[in-house]
Amino acid sequence: MAQQKDFDLALHTKWFTREPPAFPLPCMKTLGPCTSTYNWTWEQDFTDTTKTLICAVRWTNTKAITKIRVKWKRSNPTGTVTAEQKHYPAPAALSDEDLNKAHEMYGANIATWAEETVGTTVGDGECWTLIHRALLDLADTYRQYGKEPPLISQGRSHGYPILSLTAPTVGSNSGLLQLADVRRGDI
Repeated sequence: MAQQKDFDLALHTKWFTREPPAFPLPCMKTLGPCTSTYNWTWEQDFTDTTKTLICAVRWTNTKAITKIRVKWKRSNPTGTVTAEQKHYPAPAALSDEDLNKAHEMYGANIATWAEETVGTTVGDGECWTLIHRALLDLADTYRQYGKEPPLISQGRSHGYPILSLTAPTVGSNSGLLQLADVRRGDI
């Protein structure tokens, strides 16, 4: 996979001075659905305040991450702003053996957690909320026992992608789940 090129951060627009910042930037959204977070820090001396904005974006389809740090003086954002970007590639593809290990470790517990909530509303009642809560709860349990927790949801992506289907008509993908080796506990 090619290294991500730096984004045009359009610093002249001073998006980083807004609270909350206008992030992620439109140019980032062209790479697909993503989740993001940010954090502010500031240092004050006798003459001015230096602000730092640290942002991170993770693309849900690849799990690649970009982190951005923007620094500026409050009295002159345009004349003092500096920025740096770091790009972290998507994780390596899992082997069939690794996928089977993950299924054995998490699959039954994910399915059981979901089955135990039948008849209740989890979160806002959306399907993605159900699995997100399942993964969060199971991650806590795995950590308590010193085991590696499952990968937590990123937006509407849950875990490692093994199959993606778009049905042209209702029911047209019937039987494909079995052919693709989708098993109990797969999301």
